[in-house]
Amino acid sequence: MYDENTISNRQDKGQLNPVSNSTVTIAAVGDVMMHDGQIWSGYDSETGLYNYSMFFQDVKDEISSADIAMANLETTLGGKELKFTGYPKFNSPDELADALKDAGFDIIMTSNNHCLDRGEKGVVRTIDVLEQRRLMAVGTSRTAGERDRIVIKEINGVKIAFLAYTYGTNGNPVPKDKPYLVNLIEEDTILKDLTKARQSADAVVVYLHFGQEYQRVASEQQKKLAKMLLEKGADVVIGSHPHVTQPGEWVRVIGPGGEMVERYAAYSLGNFISAQRFPYTDEGVILKITIEKDLQQNRINVKDVDQIPTWVDKFKEDGKMRYVIRLGKKPPLKKISGLKCPPFTLRCNVPFHTLLLPAGRIRPFHPRPPGCNSIWGHSKCPRISDTDTWRYRYNLLSVELP
Repeated sequence: MYDENTISNRQDKGQLNPVSNSTVTIAAVGDVMMHDGQIWSGYDSETGLYNYSMFFQDVKDEISSADIAMANLETTLGGKELKFTGYPKFNSPDELADALKDAGFDIIMTSNNHCLDRGEKGVVRTIDVLEQRRLMAVGTSRTAGERDRIVIKEINGVKIAFLAYTYGTNGNPVPKDKPYLVNLIEEDTILKDLTKARQSADAVVVYLHFGQEYQRVASEQQKKLAKMLLEKGADVVIGSHPHVTQPGEWVRVIGPGGEMVERYAAYSLGNFISAQRFPYTDEGVILKITIEKDLQQNRINVKDVDQIPTWVDKFKEDGKMRYVIRLGKKPPLKKISGLKCPPFTLRCNVPFHTLLLPAGRIRPFHPRPPGCNSIWGHSKCPRISDTDTWRYRYNLLSVELP
């Protein structure tokens, strides 16, 4: 699980400060995804409208209580004419933006590997839809001029700049004549933006879409990049993309005045909302960061980092699948023993066993013996063959294979 032992920045702890310092609380979450099941969970066939407020009903108070709230939008809002779809190329109804606004979000990170799933039109329209709802898009731009402007929010007299970048766009090319559309992780570009941001803001938050999917520990490459950015002037680095949480850490760097300061790197906040069923992909965190502007010493302190666990509750109601983000740790799976599954065969003539899913669906299973490369009959190989892992992957209750 995500590191639960993170404590506040201890600089100047216990000292009396005659000047009242200004503080800002930022709430950051990970990936907001929209798979097919989620799209239709909010559809009303009688009105033809969509509503996704249920996603955030349990976390709304926590999100809206922060001075600034931010999320990674891992889909596009390209419009109905481009067809609403989930994985592998996402496009979602505009009502998702309504739900994000209603939940209390202010800043939406839009640079990720799915931002070009509907091409240039999808990038531009996504920003338009967010802007209409007074949500600030960070990481993609409609024009070169827009790309050159740093997004800064001022709260309680503290100016905070937000930057966002992605490792890539799933092979969807960024037009050569419009490189401003998507911010890519390019060291020189990030450092140039960081320098510019520091000239106008008191603090800088950098959001990176990076890392290896489903890896629960940050890679050395992630740590190296995050540390470099913290050393160069970022106050907080926040990551997404792995779809599972990765422990964050305090990083000691030399501050602007030559003093040692503590900054924070959150390598992956996991999925905030999705329909994924791989291990741990239904778990995430709301990261609450308190940034203080020390008026006496004229510096920024990252004072506190609070990690609030969340999980996605998937259930059926009124004949539909529902998805609701719950606060707290995911409850353990209930086990039922004694369930026996009769074997059967597919065209590869290898025995299979049926596994029962919570929603009542049936999925074939076998341990992929020699000579069989596919769970479906030679076309797609499962990457995991361990029985227990497959049980967890599909949220199985318990099975007893004959």
